[in-house]
Amino acid sequence: MHVLLFLLLFITVLLPAQLRCPALCSCAHHRHSSDAGIRTVHCKDPTMAAVPPGVPLDTVKLRLERTSLGRVPRLAFSALQRLQYLWLTYNSITTLHPRSFSNLSALHELRLDGNLLATFPWQALRDTPRLRTLSLHDNCLSRVPAHAARFLGGVTYLDLSSNRLKTLPNKVTGIWSSYPRDKPAHVQRKVVLGLQDNPWICDCRLSMLLKLSRAVGSSLVLLDQYLTCNSPMELSGVLFQSMELTHCLRPSVLTSTTEVTTSLGSNVLLRCNATGFPTPALTWIKVAGPNIHDAACCRKLDRGAEKLPRKVHSSVEESPMVGISWSMISLRGISYKDAGEYRCRARNTAGASEVSVSLNVVGVVNKDVEAPAPTKQTQVAPTKQNRPPPP
Repeated sequence: MHVLLFLLLFITVLLPAQLRCPALCSCAHHRHSSDAGIRTVHCKDPTMAAVPPGVPLDTVKLRLERTSLGRVPRLAFSALQRLQYLWLTYNSITTLHPRSFSNLSALHELRLDGNLLATFPWQALRDTPRLRTLSLHDNCLSRVPAHAARFLGGVTYLDLSSNRLKTLPNKVTGIWSSYPRDKPAHVQRKVVLGLQDNPWICDCRLSMLLKLSRAVGSSLVLLDQYLTCNSPMELSGVLFQSMELTHCLRPSVLTSTTEVTTSLGSNVLLRCNATGFPTPALTWIKVAGPNIHDAACCRKLDRGAEKLPRKVHSSVEESPMVGISWSMISLRGISYKDAGEYRCRARNTAGASEVSVSLNVVGVVNKDVEAPAPTKQTQVAPTKQNRPPPP
């Protein structure tokens, strides 16, 4: 018996690396007419908590399913240069390293269904130039960032269903709108997109997606055509395809002047107007220090930025109609400390813009206006003419 075990161990050690199979996994080699064959490795042991070592180097398809795998470290599969299909489905993965898929230049399909991913490192797709299928179905994703568009250009099947997504950036949708439509229908490149079972907010941020999905000859095909809105309340349960959505418009903000010069102790009103859709929200920020015509005072005062000006006695913001808003701040009893650069910032879901107003303060200090404390440079030494008489 001991001799038999020794022989089995000896034979296993002598086996080439490509013929071994990792512990707790099953391996198969399928003949293929075009090459020497396709090696598949399948691991589904619930006690497995890490990527198994010793996966044959010629593996083409690797499936790690229903294990206790919680994270995929850096360079986890870098030795598998022939890998084309990677399924990491229904595990407990919460973390992917930005280099988890490094050196997988042949990878064609990546499936991460049924995990616990709250974020996905989209830049990791830089290492998978041949990727065509990406499935993130049934995770915990709450957003897809705009920069994801840089890494999805080659993907033709993207499943984001059953997550927590509320919107999809127009930059992401835009990569599919640029596909050429002048080719015959049978050779046009199509993209299948799974978006169902997400709490969508149906507003202008989804307008490009809606337009593209309706367009004749569009390159985009929705996996489920019966998407429904979750909010706003008046659209809850409404079919996505039955709506009309206005395009978002980035704010444009302006003011009547870019520079104001005023005297000490006076009152100043600063106003800006903005347009955009949705209606922009306006905020004032003081971003520069004093801009005054007094060198001694200028040396004394700080130049730190302030979220709100110190001397704002009142501020007003109104929206007379959808798409238009204005804001005004009142500065009373102007002092040197109020001088500087004020910015009116407009923001909505489509972006932000701002305009600056420079406030200059001129004049001399008098008893009715706040004055800076005297310094050595401004003190005057007594002379015969102004020295007090002896007692």
